[in-house]
Amino acid sequence: MSSGIFNPQNRFWQTLDHFADLLILSLLWLVCSLPLITAGAASAALYDAVARCVRGGEPMPWKRFWQTFRRELPCAALVTAVWGGLLWLLTWALGWIRAAAAAGNAAAPLVLVFCLVLLVLPVGAACWMFPLLSRFTFRPVGLMLTALRLAVGCLPRTVGLVLIIGVSALLVRMLLIPVVILPGAAAWLFAALLEPVFRRYQPAGAGPDNPEP
Repeated sequence: MSSGIFNPQNRFWQTLDHFADLLILSLLWLVCSLPLITAGAASAALYDAVARCVRGGEPMPWKRFWQTFRRELPCAALVTAVWGGLLWLLTWALGWIRAAAAAGNAAAPLVLVFCLVLLVLPVGAACWMFPLLSRFTFRPVGLMLTALRLAVGCLPRTVGLVLIIGVSALLVRMLLIPVVILPGAAAWLFAALLEPVFRRYQPAGAGPDNPEP
């Protein structure tokens, strides 16, 4: 009985080990995202470390994080600037429409709903973008176009990704403490949705479950 409890392969210890890895990776993501322009590279690194190490069983997730972060930083920084600017403009437009609705404009509520639905596409594309970058080689324009195509072509998965982001943001807004674990937990859920798609485009034997040599 006691040997089973203290066995490092015991499910309890494995779960605790995964939780610790997610906590460390979440903190690394928070620190590396502080300049904002590096948030995309940090997101690619977080996804890669969670998918390959926490879910896939590879060792040293924090080492994997830093390797991916440094490798993808140039492309990710440019994409983050472009896509971040686009999302900021859309958010500003939504704020303006919401103010018009509050002022009594009859058409504003319908326009607001339409814009919120329309916002799923760019936010969803952003959710695909950095996991894609962590797994495949892209130039910035190719990365953005591929993310958009996948966001439309895999719409149910895209909606799932947006919901994960939305719920995570809501939890952080209500309770600040989850911010130290939610990035890693969200990446874990992202991997469950994205890895089946990525495996279609990877060479046989590659990926988190069968890492490349």
